[in-house]
Amino acid sequence: MGKDGFNKDGYDKQGYDKDGFSRNGYDRNGYDKDGIHIVTGTLVNTSGLNKDGNYEATGTAFNEEGYHKATDTKFNEEGFDKDGFDKNGYYSDGFNKNGYDRNGYDKNGTHIATGTLFNPAGLNKEGNYEATGTNSTKMDSTKMVLIKMDSTKMDSINLDMIKIILTKMALTW
Repeated sequence: MGKDGFNKDGYDKQGYDKDGFSRNGYDRNGYDKDGIHIVTGTLVNTSGLNKDGNYEATGTAFNEEGYHKATDTKFNEEGFDKDGFDKNGYYSDGFNKNGYDRNGYDKNGTHIATGTLFNPAGLNKEGNYEATGTNSTKMDSTKMVLIKMDSTKMDSINLDMIKIILTKMALTW
């Protein structure tokens, strides 16, 4: 073997040349340079995959039943299904099939429940309060104590909304 890992005939230890083909003209997966499989004599192997690893029937790494070839689940390595959605129904761009993100905002920032740029708690899609423009995640302990103290005077709907806001801010109630 030479320094480049190939013998005098141009093949590595496994018997493949620099282009990945054996002496017989097939790559490691059994395809020739034209993409014909050694066993089937067609453009797909016995599993229905072409030389690029995609299923003939779908043209993707997902089979007709929607299972991914590498994970053998309905989701690929990145967690998206054959249609590009994650397990919660959100596309890779962060929006669901109806065009809303996980917080209920569309691409223009309109909230699904209110039809305005603010959710029921008065926050826009960046998490800023409508009235003050301040960010909801920048809450110090003084504000937390005031919210907790005032919560005893609020009705259950407002209290639940505060709990939701605190949860969104990754704080514990």
